[in-house]
Amino acid sequence: MKHDYVKLRHISILSVAHALSMELVRTGGETWNRREGKKITSLTLFTKTNTFYRFSGKTSGGVCGGSPLDLVMHARDCSLQEAAQFLTSHFL
Repeated sequence: MKHDYVKLRHISILSVAHALSMELVRTGGETWNRREGKKITSLTLFTKTNTFYRFSGKTSGGVCGGSPLDLVMHARDCSLQEAAQFLTSHFL
């Protein structure tokens, strides 16, 4: 299956985080962090740029920041193709 990666990278990063069942807390005007239990993690979402970054340096599949597509690869520890399939099935 051919995916439109440009469209997938423009899906709202917050919508993708919710589809991944991430619990989020607003930490700034346009920033959100992932919450795990009572702990706020270093995974930060930036709504202005529609990107994320994991400040702790922890990577999953070699990914620690980037687009909504990269967020899926990071959270699910999956390939680009698997992440594209996840986003396509949820948003397109």
